[in-house]
Amino acid sequence: MGTGSPVRFALGALALGALAARAAAADEPPAVADTERPRRRDATWLEIARGPYHSSRLFATPVADTVGPYVLAVSWDGSLLKEPGVLSSAGVVAIGFGDIAQLEYRHTSAISLDELSAPLPAVGVQLEAPLPDRPNWPAVALAFRLGVPRRETRDATTIEETVTDLYLVARQRLPGRLAAATLHGGVRMSSAELALGGDAVGSVRRRLFLPAGGLALEVGDQAVAIAEVGLAPSFDRDPAGAPTIGAGVIGRLGVRWFLHSAFSFDASVGYQVDDATSAAGVRSVVDWDIRLGGELFVPWGAIACRTAGLFCS
Repeated sequence: MGTGSPVRFALGALALGALAARAAAADEPPAVADTERPRRRDATWLEIARGPYHSSRLFATPVADTVGPYVLAVSWDGSLLKEPGVLSSAGVVAIGFGDIAQLEYRHTSAISLDELSAPLPAVGVQLEAPLPDRPNWPAVALAFRLGVPRRETRDATTIEETVTDLYLVARQRLPGRLAAATLHGGVRMSSAELALGGDAVGSVRRRLFLPAGGLALEVGDQAVAIAEVGLAPSFDRDPAGAPTIGAGVIGRLGVRWFLHSAFSFDASVGYQVDDATSAAGVRSVVDWDIRLGGELFVPWGAIACRTAGLFCS
């Protein structure tokens, strides 16, 4: 690779960032284009910056699309909850291998023991079915995410929450006059576990089948309105203090702005119902938040090809 290759790679990344900013100011095309990111030695930085790039999520809900080959996607968002001074955050790091697979680290949605929407960490892989990309053909993907325990100590009690998921998700673009809308849906098969230690000792594990759905609506060349709702594991205690696991509802509505093909900014408002089976229905809403975030796409394969001749098509 040579001692100069890391320097060339870094300079290439900086040049790509500069061209991305210039392209954004010049009103670049929408984030989704009809051509693949070029991995050629003679590709210009502007060609590489244009993409296209595809997110593998709505807000919290995963979708059937992968981020694409030789692409790294990093997203993060944070919310200021109604409780003063309480800040939660979540993120996804995904790297694409081929057109139909990605490895990822993400925070999967769950309702913690303190009744906050506290995302739980998970590592996994997603595989997209190799179906034809046609208007009447849906995209379908299967994802497995191995839960990483989330631990905390509250008073004299230690709390450990874990969720492992198997997702089946689909995406369908609507035809004709509804072509600006895309429907997303699927089911999440979760194995959730709650363990208490210290003064309160006990553990419980439960398998849950949790449906989710969403709608993405293009509202301009650079903006998409997104609505999503789905069930999520909800950790709690019964009147005797023993750990229990149920299903709660988490919904979110917001807008995603593509400041550039390779960078988007999200703003959304969310609502949470801690018990989906509660007779109180929507009156059992215990939380709401306003969440801001963004997603950055790094075409590391195209940059490596342009600067060092690696991973070229």
